[in-house]
Formats: sequence, structure tokens, C-alpha cells
Amino acid sequence: YGHSKLNNFSNLVDALIKDEMEGTPRHELVLFLGKTPELLQAIAGFPDYDLVITGKVIGKACFDHGIGPSLLKRLPDIINSPKSIFRSANQHQTDSVIVLTYELKGLAPIIMPIRHSQSIGRNGVFNIITSVYGKEGPDPEVKWQKQGLQLWTNPI
Repeated sequence: YGHSKLNNFSNLVDALIKDEMEGTPRHELVLFLGKTPELLQAIAGFPDYDLVITGKVIGKACFDHGIGPSLLKRLPDIINSPKSIFRSANQHQTDSVIVLTYELKGLAPIIMPIRHSQSIGRNGVFNIITSVYGKEGPDPEVKWQKQGLQLWTNPI
């Protein structure tokens, strides 16, 4: 069950990127990554909704932020084994966390802001990945730890 969903996710990412390159972006598409990881539910209090990402965010990650398709296709796995989870530094975004991954874009760690309980059209309510990008500049992990934003870090 899970495997076919992952293949489907992978195929959809390919199709979305191809469509965008051909000038017919499918920004409104909603891609399912599966259930919200237990960790986000336990650590950040996220409800047990499906975790999704939109075609628009996939396109932006690929074409604006230079995140390769091979990495984007692995998002369902990447999200299930994060390096750290932080509260948003924006105090108004109480429904958001930042997931810091082990993945890198050059030297920059790839991060994913995720919001909980978002309504998407008539599709229902989901937890949604709002971006995927390499965080340039000094190590955000150190900065965010100093700011007291860290909710969890992998104990490895």
C-alpha cells in the first residue's frame, strides 16, 4: 500500500515538473505524502491529518530554489526522518514548524516549513508543506537553538 503511494508521488512529481517545463504548470494539484509523521504529532501537536504538498510548491522548489527532482521524489521518506524540528521564528505562525532535513543543497541544509490544519479547496483539511529550500548563510540550527526554537533533534 505505502509503496504504490510512494511510486505514485514520484510519478506525479515527474509529471508536474515536465508540465511546468512545457509551460502548463499544475499549481492547483495536491500531492499526498501519506499520514503526518508520528513525530510531528507527538512533538509539535500536529493533528492526525494527511500530509500534502501542492504542485505550486513542488514547482517553486524545483525551478526557484534549485531542489532536484530526485530529492523532491523522496520527500515522503525525508519527512519521516528529520534531523531537527523547530518552532517558526515568526511568532504569528503558531500553526507552523520548520523541519530541518539531513539533505543539503550545496552547503545549505534543506528545510521544510509545515503548517497544520489547513483547508484546501473542497479537498478537506490537511497538514501542508509550504516550501522546500536550501537555507543559505550561517547554520540555522545553531541560531534557532540559541533563540529557543528547537522542539526536537535526532539523538544520534
